[in-house]
Amino acid sequence: MRLRTKPRRFRALWLLPILIGPAAGSFSSQLPVYAAAKGTIEICKSSANGMTGRSFAFRWVDHTGANGAVSVAGGGCSAPISVAGGPVTVTEVATATTVVQRITLSPKGRTVSLNLLTRTATVRAPAGGTDTVITYVNKVPAARLKICKQAASNSTQLIGQPFSFSVNGGAAFTIDAGTFGSPNCGGLTGYAAGTNVSVAELQPASNVSVSEIDVSQPPASNVATNLSARTVSLTLGSGVNIVTYTNQINVSAQKGYVDICKYATDQFVSGYFSFSITDAAGLTYGPYSVLLNQCTASIQVTSGPATITEAARFPYYLGEFSVFPANRWISDNLINQTATVEVVAGDESTVTVAYFLNSTLLGQVKVCKALDSANSDALAGSIFSFSYTDAAGDATASIVANTFAEGPACVFLPTPNNAGLPLGSTVSMTEDGRPNVALLSVVISPTGADNGSTNTTANLLVQSGTTTATFTNQAEGTVEICKDAADPQTLGNGSNAFNFMINGSIDITVNAGQCSFATAVAAGTATVDELPSTNFHLVSVTATGPTNDNRILSGSNPVTVSVPFGGVGDETLVTYTNAVNTGQFKICKTTSEPQIIGGVTFTFAWSYVVDGTTTSGTVGLTPGECSGLLATIPVVDSLGNPVPVIVSEAPTVGVYVNAITYAGNGSLVSSNIGTGWSSFDIGIGVNSITYDNEASPF
Repeated sequence: MRLRTKPRRFRALWLLPILIGPAAGSFSSQLPVYAAAKGTIEICKSSANGMTGRSFAFRWVDHTGANGAVSVAGGGCSAPISVAGGPVTVTEVATATTVVQRITLSPKGRTVSLNLLTRTATVRAPAGGTDTVITYVNKVPAARLKICKQAASNSTQLIGQPFSFSVNGGAAFTIDAGTFGSPNCGGLTGYAAGTNVSVAELQPASNVSVSEIDVSQPPASNVATNLSARTVSLTLGSGVNIVTYTNQINVSAQKGYVDICKYATDQFVSGYFSFSITDAAGLTYGPYSVLLNQCTASIQVTSGPATITEAARFPYYLGEFSVFPANRWISDNLINQTATVEVVAGDESTVTVAYFLNSTLLGQVKVCKALDSANSDALAGSIFSFSYTDAAGDATASIVANTFAEGPACVFLPTPNNAGLPLGSTVSMTEDGRPNVALLSVVISPTGADNGSTNTTANLLVQSGTTTATFTNQAEGTVEICKDAADPQTLGNGSNAFNFMINGSIDITVNAGQCSFATAVAAGTATVDELPSTNFHLVSVTATGPTNDNRILSGSNPVTVSVPFGGVGDETLVTYTNAVNTGQFKICKTTSEPQIIGGVTFTFAWSYVVDGTTTSGTVGLTPGECSGLLATIPVVDSLGNPVPVIVSEAPTVGVYVNAITYAGNGSLVSSNIGTGWSSFDIGIGVNSITYDNEASPF
């Protein structure tokens, strides 16, 4: 092996002159210029897919910007091309008839990037290394055929009309005409490139002709058109070949007549309907107002295709269309409410009659019966009846209620042929009342269909699909409250009123010795509460049914009672017995001078009157003593008036009354220390009247 004495990268330095003197000072700033190290590429073209001998052009550019061009025949390669070592980009010049199917490299590890669409390969060409070989494989793409249809700019009435075509005499297919400049097209059909095809438009309606046939060239070639025969022949090239037919209406100055008639397919259609006509000359007529089951007078228009349009009118739609004579039908579009008919030239005896049959957009209405809770299950199995008015008239419906757990029971309102009711029409429905059954609410679903319903009446607008009215009921029982008196003062003269609350919301007032009206409450249980009264107290409560059965469930006041479903005959009778409050009194004697008058006995007289009966007595007391409780007295009499107690102290020589004081729940009415007289209204519990005496100073 021969040893190198100098590294390759320094070889150029040996050739530089030695600089002496001033020039030597600039030597360090001058970099040596190296010759770019070289690599080699070869460009090859595969002979696959019929490319043998066909010439292809390529361009290349390396990373220094050096570039070149070369032609390569299918099945061959270029001569080796010297490039700067490093990345090199090769691009095949596009051709009209082929596409790049794949690009391969040898050696394989030299790929940087490949892009078949741009026909580009970026590869590495290492300096001093072996050749990088880039091989392009091309193919001829398949041909595809697309057929399109548009109406001429002066024949807009053909837009949306169907036209039939055949390719090479094959099965017919239909394309609806698009607007001029925006044709409607069929699907793509694949062929081998170079296939010859013939496209024919089948005979359209009379007075309609092909005004133009356009073919995309390229890729198509050898194009020959025949407008009168409505045909075009062409050779398909690779890619998409587009054939566009333009049709026009052949306008004739001759006139003909058309009648428009309006009928219905159901009983709900009514009123007037509006129509307009566009004839073969593009002239517009109308609007014409046609009453149901009537026709227009004969309308003179240009002979040829005429398009009749019915104006939309909610909730109706065009359900059917027919024409007389039947062979004058061209097309109809029920969704757009249009129809195109042939108008023949002639007088009114040759009239074309167009029949528009309208139908009604319908929705179903459902009524449901719900119970408020399991306490109302006594209503399960009962029949509930409803009266209602809808677009079909007045009618009734019935529902057998489910239990609460089973959920609402529902029925659809019967309608003609069970088809439904017109959308937007109104339904008003009420429930027939039943004893001891409360209607709590009426709910409409969807909520937007509610047309001002109340708690007793469903008012709704029929919606698409199903509109539901749900009536919720509550089973009711009956409660009656009676007030008994344990004494004459509670009984009074019929004006002692006692207040009650049922279930915390029903306020009832009952006078002693009387009963309330029967009160309807939710079946199940009820809570009755007697509110406090000033002068009376509760003695007892009972709750009984018609067989004197006990209906108290818990409590004393408030009391919870059972309330079965039913009316007065099975009511729960709640009886409260009250008594008047009573008070007792005593008389006391005090003094601040017991050493003087401590042993003196003082005599007191007392009395009170209740309902005309006077009770009286006397008592003797020495200072420091109180009497026993002298009487039990009702706090009010039978008229509801307070009962005053009168006390007087007998005069004693050498002693005077210094003060009179009262204590208790009653009130001191008056007192006179000079006479020793006092009066107080008895209050509940213990009442005390105290006299303080002192010795006279003279």
